[in-house]
Amino acid sequence: MIEEIDESVWRVSGAIHGPIITILGGVHGNERTGIEVVRRLRAEIESGSISVASGTLYIAFGNLKAIELNKRGSGIGRDLNRSFPTNLLDQDSVDSYEDQRARELAPILQESDIVVDMHATNKPSEPFVACLHSDKHADAYRWFPCTKVLTDPRFVLGGRPVTTDEYTEAHGGIGICYETGLAWDVSRIDEVYDNVVNLLRHKGLVAGNPIESRKCTQDIFEIVEPIILTPAGFRYTEGFGERSWERFTTGTTLGWHGEGKEKPVTANFDGVVVFPKPEENRHNGMPVGYLAKQVN
Repeated sequence: MIEEIDESVWRVSGAIHGPIITILGGVHGNERTGIEVVRRLRAEIESGSISVASGTLYIAFGNLKAIELNKRGSGIGRDLNRSFPTNLLDQDSVDSYEDQRARELAPILQESDIVVDMHATNKPSEPFVACLHSDKHADAYRWFPCTKVLTDPRFVLGGRPVTTDEYTEAHGGIGICYETGLAWDVSRIDEVYDNVVNLLRHKGLVAGNPIESRKCTQDIFEIVEPIILTPAGFRYTEGFGERSWERFTTGTTLGWHGEGKEKPVTANFDGVVVFPKPEENRHNGMPVGYLAKQVN
């Protein structure tokens, strides 16, 4: 039996003790594939097409206000996936809807053995996994085919642990962020749904054998540094900033701060641009993209 334990947070438990897994969609409200996968998973459970035999499954929509708005966050600069500091539930202040919603989701993240948070990018990208890299993580993300794994062991994204996967890790679980592709591309809903069900089968929550995904040789990348937007503005060099995984070499001018070319941003290592921000998601003092390097 599936029960709603908080607003748009559902739990279903099997008769046998087993792992606790959480599936999240819509932490950013414009990332449609994850939202539709959660919606379908809930419907399949309610109809009896899928049943949880062991363990506990949580499924949840992330940012409800942002989903309603079809926006990344509930307001300018708001980001639920930067709202999970390790000591979240020890803090007294609630400054935004995202802070409130993070508090509602935090208990299930703390309880979970595995959390899969489905995301998508605002500029074109091939699918990839973002998480720590270890054998136990690989055992979970093997069911989400991709050729690249992005790691952030120094917490460059948020300056400290603040994402859903980082919060899960801080409380003893395995946190996986799966970037499904472009935010408004819904062509992979069926595939990603099957990926999620395969994980649940692999871990014994759902009966049946998982269907082995295509084998991928994975390149491991680590985020090294952000490009921070200043009041002078920033523009990428032609050929950069259009999509994730654009490769560059040492000495490449990636862009400029200001109107002219007097303040170039020059690469001091071989790497890739990831998460380049579109104009509408740029805010002074915040990253307009990140630089990462391959580590395997």
